Amino acid sequence: MPFEKSPHPAARELLTEQAQDALAGISELVRLPAHQVLYRQGESADCVYNIVGGAVLTYELLANGNRHITAFLFPNDLLGLSTHGAYIATAETLSPVVAYRIPIDALRDTLTHDPTLSVGLVLKLCHDLRDAQHHAITLAENAAHARVAGFLLWLRDALKSPADPLCLPMARQDIADYLGLSVESISRALHLLESEAAILRVGPRQIRLLDLDKLASFSGLDA
Repeated sequence: MPFEKSPHPAARELLTEQAQDALAGISELVRLPAHQVLYRQGESADCVYNIVGGAVLTYELLANGNRHITAFLFPNDLLGLSTHGAYIATAETLSPVVAYRIPIDALRDTLTHDPTLSVGLVLKLCHDLRDAQHHAITLAENAAHARVAGFLLWLRDALKSPADPLCLPMARQDIADYLGLSVESISRALHLLESEAAILRVGPRQIRLLDLDKLASFSGLDA
């Protein structure tokens, strides 16, 4: 199976066709069921993953044993960040996932001989850093409804899907752990946004975004 080319123009700009072909030569296509751990925080880092289909979350365990979700990742995202040779977070599939598993040693050798791929990966990591910065900005908001509004706008962009309603691949507890809120706070925030006609809940994980400008106003971000 050839290395998947992204259907989204913005993602195609992050890794060129040449770069994707280079990755294909050192990658193994894997298919994983939902709720499977790809790797655990602190384990020796030997692979990175490029997601083709499905959704993954990463989380860190805090000193008190609570889980802090650090990222949600979707098709065309890379995951497997490490420091001092160990993964910095645990990665777990949210849904069935298809991904390319790339050995770090092979990737390092390929980067040495292919500067084009090096540039592409740097651009991709800058894209991921922007998402991390958005997460930090969202958490800086004190009001739960502001965090939830910002999250919905981010998710709409991250999924790069025109689908209406927006289908959430994660559970409400996952969103709570990501935003640093309780499940009850998430529910109250959704109710407030719905009462203001910014959204409409049409199912347990389906939300229509009725007014992007109003959501942006609540979140303090641009729509």
